[in-house]
Amino acid sequence: MTISIQDVSVRFGGVTAVNKVSLEVLPGRVTAVVGPNGSGKSTLFNSISGLVRLAEGSILVDGRTTAGMAPSDRVSLGIARTFQTPRFDPKENVEHAVLCGFYPRARSGLLATMLHLPWAAREEQELREGCRRILRDLNLFDLRDVPLGELSMGQVRLVEVARAIANEPRYLLLDEPAAGLSRYEQQVLADEIRRLARAGLGVLLVEHNFALVRELSEHVLVLDRGKPMLEGAPRDIEANQQFVSLYLGSTAKTH
Repeated sequence: MTISIQDVSVRFGGVTAVNKVSLEVLPGRVTAVVGPNGSGKSTLFNSISGLVRLAEGSILVDGRTTAGMAPSDRVSLGIARTFQTPRFDPKENVEHAVLCGFYPRARSGLLATMLHLPWAAREEQELREGCRRILRDLNLFDLRDVPLGELSMGQVRLVEVARAIANEPRYLLLDEPAAGLSRYEQQVLADEIRRLARAGLGVLLVEHNFALVRELSEHVLVLDRGKPMLEGAPRDIEANQQFVSLYLGSTAKTH
């Protein structure tokens, strides 16, 4: 079982945003993609989740090709993701936002819920209990009734992570999840990512904060202008002079 990214290229007009990138996302492992702004990290994420088309290469999920597959169908393969800019209605409260993440695996439809059928009511209660477990894990339970527009950006990002894992995916793609988080919130997030990986989830992490990458990941791919530059263990990447030169003057934090 793996997400296998094989010689993937993505082009926008005459610009090659991702150029011949290969990578594997394995169950139980945190894999990180790093690089300066414009290096193609988010575009690579978008190619996996189906938001952009491949110009070349292929992406397989547990041996199944994703060619021509819509983003919603990729969710059914066990892929969940977050975005650099969280997508929420600011009037929606925290609990409802996370509950929405459970609906793809809900068995009861709208009609059954409206008719108050016993089995539909039981399922709704189970989903709500599952939602509250996740909120407690991410220290969001006391905020469950708060509208998202009243939260800090760090708290909103934690809500987005909570919603992404609600559907019990096999693979989780996190696009700069620590941006805007306080140190305490970063630690809560790091603890949750570790827990998910220990439970067998394959995590692909894009993050500017290399200290967090070093703490969490076992394998790192460095992109530069869409091309793979380095690949290996975090300690080896950090010691490489090419990597140090690439990150000088960037917003990355390596300490």
